[in-house]
Amino acid sequence: MNAIEFLDVLTSRKSIRRYKPDPVPDEMIDRILEAARWAPTGENYQPWRFIVVRDQETRNKIGDLSRQGSGSRMTSWYCLNELQQRFEGIEDPVKRAEVLEFMYSGRVSEFCKQAPVVVAIIGDLRVGSVDVPYDLCAAMENMILQAHAEGLGSCWVYGPVASTRDAIRFKKILGIPLGMGYYKVLSYLAVGFPKEQRKHPRPKLALEEMVYWEKFGNKERI
Repeated sequence: MNAIEFLDVLTSRKSIRRYKPDPVPDEMIDRILEAARWAPTGENYQPWRFIVVRDQETRNKIGDLSRQGSGSRMTSWYCLNELQQRFEGIEDPVKRAEVLEFMYSGRVSEFCKQAPVVVAIIGDLRVGSVDVPYDLCAAMENMILQAHAEGLGSCWVYGPVASTRDAIRFKKILGIPLGMGYYKVLSYLAVGFPKEQRKHPRPKLALEEMVYWEKFGNKERI
């Protein structure tokens, strides 16, 4: 794969929230986990630990927790009128109301009930504790890109651990030790064959809007 082909993988990736019921082969899961294993990590601490979940009952519990966590956060945004501003471009008032309810109810984040595989990403805080959140994010990104390269869809979901209370509940669902300073839960990754392909990725800011040269604010390349 050359540099341009790799950039195509990056730019064609999309967060997928609707999945086919088809099981994901073990060899695909193994390659996704292998990609995570080769992520950059401070001092080579490799604090990441992964819990692969296929059990429907467990995924249902995680989905319920995701809905509650995202619902709490989205409701706050709704009360601040931020959600309404975000979707004000939807002209049909009925459709706009449906979208808003889908968001502030938290249903937007419960799709792991349909995803065949959920991977919880956690970090051992006893191993390079300062770097753990950054290392876990690097591992997560590798997993997302590998899943896309495999022809799978995935979505990084923070909803079930948006608060300390919910993170504790998430740990209890998966039997993760609760002791202070033991394990940090980053989030989970839903994985499966996409039920539909999103044809139009959400637009990204132009480089000119986010890149400065030599000093902050200087947009002229030197």
